[in-house]
Amino acid sequence: MEGSSANFVSFLPIILIFALMYFLIIRPQNKKAKEHQAMVKALDKGDRVVMNGGIIGTVSKIISDTELEIDLEGSAKARALRSMVASVLTGSTAVSAPSSSGTKTTVTSKKPAPKARTTPAKPAKKAPAKKKK
Repeated sequence: MEGSSANFVSFLPIILIFALMYFLIIRPQNKKAKEHQAMVKALDKGDRVVMNGGIIGTVSKIISDTELEIDLEGSAKARALRSMVASVLTGSTAVSAPSSSGTKTTVTSKKPAPKARTTPAKPAKKAPAKKKK
């Protein structure tokens, strides 16, 4: 009887590590994947999107369940996979993104982008001159 309880106690750390990994890594990743899949399914004509590569455009046509056509600035158009959409822009500065709590939050910025500071450049240090023998 005592041998079986000793075996269980020796496996207990492995079981606890697996449970910890499930709650800290696997479960949040699955939740994020489901939210992304729901966002991709909800894409519609006219939505402004940001692609995984950083390209911003407007959905002009939904070709199929897996593809869409995006209008880029000017007359450029691109075909893309729906799964490559990183986020959907609403308005000109708002981005809907999943938060860590699982609810969607909307981040808006009404302030203009901060201007770059103009600080004087520090002069480069000169290397000490080598003495000739």
